[in-house]
Amino acid sequence: MPATIYDLAVIGGGPGGYAAALKAAQLGWSVACIEMEPKLGGTCLRIGCIPSKALLESSSV
Repeated sequence: MPATIYDLAVIGGGPGGYAAALKAAQLGWSVACIEMEPKLGGTCLRIGCIPSKALLESSSV
C-alpha cells in the first residue's frame, strides 16, 4: 500500500474531531479523520444529548 501524506491527522470523529477536520479541509489542508465507528459525530450528536433535547422540546409543545 502506498504511503499517503496528510497535512493533518485527526484522531476521533466526535464533535470536536469532525469539526476540526472540516475546518482544516475548508482551509485547503489534506486531512485524515481516524474514527473507529462507521459514522462521524459521536454519541452526543447522533443519538444522545442533541437528538434527545429536540424530542424533549417537541414533547412540551
